[in-house]
Amino acid sequence: MALVVAGVLFPSPAVARTGHGEPVAQVWHGGSVARTGHGGSVAQVARGGSVAQAARGGSVALRQGRREEPAGVRQALEAVVAAGAPGVLARVDDERGTWIGTSGTADLETGAPVPREARFRVASLTKSMVSVTVLQLVREGKVRLDEPIGERLPGLVAGGDRITVRELLNHTGGLADYVSAPEFADPERYGRRTYTPERLIEEAERMPRPERGRFAYSNAGYILLGLLVEKVTGHDLGAELDRRVFRPAGMTRSYLPVTSSVIHGPHATGYHLPQGADPGAPGALRPITRLNPSFAWAAYGVVSDARDVNRFYRALFGGRLVGRDLLTLMRTGVATPQAPIFPRYGLGLESVGLTCGEMWGATGSIPGYQTFGFADEAGARRMTLSINVQRNDPGVALMLLAAVDTLNRYFCGEPYTLPTGKKGSV
Repeated sequence: MALVVAGVLFPSPAVARTGHGEPVAQVWHGGSVARTGHGGSVAQVARGGSVAQAARGGSVALRQGRREEPAGVRQALEAVVAAGAPGVLARVDDERGTWIGTSGTADLETGAPVPREARFRVASLTKSMVSVTVLQLVREGKVRLDEPIGERLPGLVAGGDRITVRELLNHTGGLADYVSAPEFADPERYGRRTYTPERLIEEAERMPRPERGRFAYSNAGYILLGLLVEKVTGHDLGAELDRRVFRPAGMTRSYLPVTSSVIHGPHATGYHLPQGADPGAPGALRPITRLNPSFAWAAYGVVSDARDVNRFYRALFGGRLVGRDLLTLMRTGVATPQAPIFPRYGLGLESVGLTCGEMWGATGSIPGYQTFGFADEAGARRMTLSINVQRNDPGVALMLLAAVDTLNRYFCGEPYTLPTGKKGSV
């Protein structure tokens, strides 16, 4: 049975903007995915016979070392492009070696291929790295998971004497998300401004709050966690990420910019679709590679590449960044509205429900880029995808389903299908 989009609806402009700092699952929230009897895979549905026209940059480019091409992954990457992505990069690292594949183009004007070692803004994968940093402080006895955030950061948020560090990590603290504020409606405007963490919290505090105790995604929570790390350590968050995460994991291409708009190293042009624009209209996708990332910071600001992301999961799931007890907590998730596709969110990690079981990692969406990074339980098999566009229109669901299909074909060796009799709210 095939997966097709069965009416992905965004009931308000605020919901349509949720992808600006959310995992990609949030972009889909409010829509549904249904099973049909049309036959074929997600990739086949997405292609619709128009891969050659949609790919722009030509067929999938591959670099093969010791590892052969995973079956069906080429087809799934082509489907991502056919469904509306300018280009896509996938990297696999496992016991059989490394495989890198690309499809589409890095730049819609030049038609250049996607660099195989492209850097990109990993967006909310940043949260996993910040979570590791916080949990290391827990291990050192400098922070308690169940301490109220107001003990260290008094007066920043209402009810800070009750909202715990654990609740900030798994988005159950009842905080609003600042990216839903009118200030963040247009990335071509807010991407030219400089924001302090305190200003981001202020924007969130002006918004209606969700119910505490239930999952409600909030970038504001991770801004608070970034401030907590700085308060406890006395160092900039970027320096702590470098010392505690990047260097131990061998992530030599990763960094946290604060206001610098430059992506260092080879990279694809990042695009976004302005709110209300027709994705099929000529020139609808606008370049937005260079922006001031201060709006993202501890919530979704890290720049990295697929090699480094896969190194992160190898180090994390291999027990080199946090102990097994804390890693278990990271993968102990609360239920999300995106089940069964993205069923659970833990302490900075989210799960994807594939046909062969759950894999843990994270997804991210920021103006210019969308990212998927997941690994098996031990971190032995890892896959990262980077798509060089952020779209929040209803039609993006098919593109993102093709990305999930890519993950499924690698990890499970078969096309992605939803569990029998279930519809996914994505």
